Amino acid sequence: MKVDSLAPKTQELVFLVLLCFHYSWLFFLALCYCIFCLLFFNSSTDFKVTFIFFTFKELYHVPNGMSPGRLSHGMVYGVVHRTDNNHKREMVVYGWSADQLKEEMNYIKEVRATLEKVRKKMYGEYDEMKRKIQQLTNELKVTNAHQESLENHVRVQAAALDSFSEMNSSLTSASIDLQKTLVDVTLENTDIREQIRNLKHTHEQSMEKLREKQKQLETAQIENQLLKLKVESSQEANAEVMREMTRKLYSQYEEKMREEEQKHKAEKEILLEETNRLLKAIEEANKKMQITETSIQEKDQRIGELDRLIERMEEERHQLQKQLELNEIQISGAKSENSSDSERSQHLEEVAASLRERIKHLDDMVHCQQKKVKHMVEEIEMLRKKVKEKELFIIQLLEKISFLECENKELQDKLDYLMENQPKTSTETRDTGVGCDLPYRYLCGPLWGPSVCNHSPYLSDIFPIFEIYLYTEMYLYAV
Repeated sequence: MKVDSLAPKTQELVFLVLLCFHYSWLFFLALCYCIFCLLFFNSSTDFKVTFIFFTFKELYHVPNGMSPGRLSHGMVYGVVHRTDNNHKREMVVYGWSADQLKEEMNYIKEVRATLEKVRKKMYGEYDEMKRKIQQLTNELKVTNAHQESLENHVRVQAAALDSFSEMNSSLTSASIDLQKTLVDVTLENTDIREQIRNLKHTHEQSMEKLREKQKQLETAQIENQLLKLKVESSQEANAEVMREMTRKLYSQYEEKMREEEQKHKAEKEILLEETNRLLKAIEEANKKMQITETSIQEKDQRIGELDRLIERMEEERHQLQKQLELNEIQISGAKSENSSDSERSQHLEEVAASLRERIKHLDDMVHCQQKKVKHMVEEIEMLRKKVKEKELFIIQLLEKISFLECENKELQDKLDYLMENQPKTSTETRDTGVGCDLPYRYLCGPLWGPSVCNHSPYLSDIFPIFEIYLYTEMYLYAV
């Protein structure tokens, strides 16, 4: 037992050793006895011990070549003081001879040597085992903390995978909805095309009918000219008959004109309704296209979020890989250090195997999601191309509709202008007959003739009807 380990147990321990420097062997014996006294008084109450070694003989120097055993005469005295406050002046003086001190010190040395051997034999292996157990407990704590951190990471990864699967299902449902909307838009566009074809067919049929009417009017005009010749030959005799005939023809022409105007108005209303319907369909298509564009933008945002999530998952995968490598290093170190850690190493190997399986599953999921994201990006690009094509087609339809509306408005303005500014020519009358001077044809000028008819074939079919109407009206006015 060392003195340092006994120092905290005693309140005040002072060693004052005054020794004659000439007696070196006495100094060694006194020091050993001092240690023995310390061991003795340490088990009982605390004392303040002061050893004073001296001799009553004269101090002298040991000459060279002389052994200190010859100088074994003399006495050694020890003074013991109590440390309590109530016994400050109490002390005890002990005296021993040098031979007694030698015997006691030799006995103490033997006892201490045997005790030291026993202590080393008993506690040497215990200290080593204790140190190893402490080291193993520290390693176990570290591995438990590491395992808890890995479990937390695995939980986070599982939550991320669940959220990722939910986002994937929502994206697939959104892509299916987009495909359905695109199919609906294509069907509506095919319906619009079929309706435009039907309108063209009806327009062609109406144009053919108008041409037939024009031919009938031309034959009637020829008959009218023949009647005019007959009227010129028989001015007075057939004036009454000619007037009645002209009135009948005029009434017939008016009825035909009214019928044609009604048909024209009906067709015009039908065309306006069709144009309005087409405009509504175009507006609905535009709305659907806007909805698809917003959905495409949302898909882009979701794809960006998925990319960021994949990056985070890859980073976490690298971290798990590093942790797995550290765990494998720890397992190899534990195997090399001691075979008693087989259970802990086996547990660590199972944890490492589960981590490998999770990392592999995470890699497979990331690869699959990357493929899905790539496929979705390609689908979005195709959808954008189709949307652009539909936009161009709708713009062309709108341009055609605006052009038709402009032509219709121009035609209506010109017809109103003709009806308001109808020419009224004064014809000379005679008592003997009817004047047959035909008025000037204003409709054949460059403004109202081929320039307008070239732009609109519908006007070229309508203008001859108005010419016949004006001729008949002027003729009756002259009569």
